Amino acid sequence: MDYDLIVVGTGGMGSAALYYGAQRGLKCLGLDRFPPAHDRGSSHGESRLIRLSYFEHPDYVPLLRRSYELWDALDANLLQRSGAIYCGPADGVMVSGVLRSAQVHGLDVRAVSAEEHVQYRRAEDAEAVFEADAGWLPVEQCVQRYLDAAVALGAEHRWGQTVQRWEPESEGVRVITSSCSFTAKALVIAGGAWAGDLLPELSLPLTVVRKHLHWYRCDDERYRYGFFYELPQGLFYGFPASNGRLKLAEHTGGDAVVDPLNAPRDMCPVDAERVADFVAEYLPGVQSERLEHKTCFYTRTPDEHFILDRYPGCDRVAFVAGLSGHGFKFAPAIGEALVDLATRGTTFTDISFLSHQRF
Repeated sequence: MDYDLIVVGTGGMGSAALYYGAQRGLKCLGLDRFPPAHDRGSSHGESRLIRLSYFEHPDYVPLLRRSYELWDALDANLLQRSGAIYCGPADGVMVSGVLRSAQVHGLDVRAVSAEEHVQYRRAEDAEAVFEADAGWLPVEQCVQRYLDAAVALGAEHRWGQTVQRWEPESEGVRVITSSCSFTAKALVIAGGAWAGDLLPELSLPLTVVRKHLHWYRCDDERYRYGFFYELPQGLFYGFPASNGRLKLAEHTGGDAVVDPLNAPRDMCPVDAERVADFVAEYLPGVQSERLEHKTCFYTRTPDEHFILDRYPGCDRVAFVAGLSGHGFKFAPAIGEALVDLATRGTTFTDISFLSHQRF
């Protein structure tokens, strides 16, 4: 075998897996079509939110706690604990979910009044809660930091390598690229929007959508927290203002993508109008001037929970897919888990709720 472990896809999840494999002394190879910290997938756009009181499901919280530990261990300057405000109806998905996770896991979440945070308007029936441990991550820096650290430990990272397929062998796997092939004892697949192409026999129910990121002019120093809004028209989120800019986007919606490689990068007028309306109605002090726009991909599952599992019939192959637009913050814990699954067959915490078999 050429390697102990091959990682296909070196974005957020794959870069972390490459590092944790190398950290364990494995001979590792990372393969990617694109250069490090590229802007063609899901792990770019300056920043990503991170939060402990996970409204999506309390079972994510142990993975988040591990991720917080591992982000700090990788580089104490990456995770910025700014705090975050969640606004929405008390009986909606978000506020009730935040409070449920906080109750189950003993997290520090408290109610806040409109007077306490006057810069964030809220709908008449909305409540707001604040989580001090939430924050954000500089996404491209995180990916590059993992790749640099992996290479420093002896891993190889080859980009410009388009993986065409992989196949099991008697003692491991073979990965075939556009130019050559490699063998390894174990394989991790973290293909993002291309996961379906890399795992065709599983027929995973994945939908790729193009999402839009917007930066608005904001010189209001009160915007120092991340925020998440649940509104009748959708879910919107944003980041602390910095250097006269505030980044925000709509979490719901998205344009269906058939070919991620050639998907257009231009602004969607409908999305732009929805975000502009949200700014005008709910974010006083944020100016109407849009400074920048970028796109990224969400690869969604029907229930919008991740798929993290071993490949059926190939115990030395682990994969992650369908992160549904809320996965990056988990990169350390998922990267570690992928290496565990591919090399040991088990991992540190219960991830059964993320099994592909639920579909």
